[in-house]
Amino acid sequence: MPVGRPRADRQLAPCREVGLTCHECVRQSAQQLAQISEGLSAGRVRQMFNALYPAPNCLPMAGAFVQIVLEQQGSSCSARRPLTAQVLPARVHAAVA
Repeated sequence: MPVGRPRADRQLAPCREVGLTCHECVRQSAQQLAQISEGLSAGRVRQMFNALYPAPNCLPMAGAFVQIVLEQQGSSCSARRPLTAQVLPARVHAAVA
């Protein structure tokens, strides 16, 4: 069975009611996570998936979620300058009276 198209008896009823496929749902969440996170390991991404999708029926999509997040992080990281190349503000030392 293609990714994102679980058997009808495995798809959650709320998802089926709104016409959302597993792959669309997972892809949207994975892209949003990749935008707000940087450098998460595959294990941490999988933990995030388990927290977002606790239903056992969603578990088969964990691999797709991890793959999408890591791909998105890779493409967004290449567009960013490395932290060492950025100009960081100088530390300010306050005088204590």
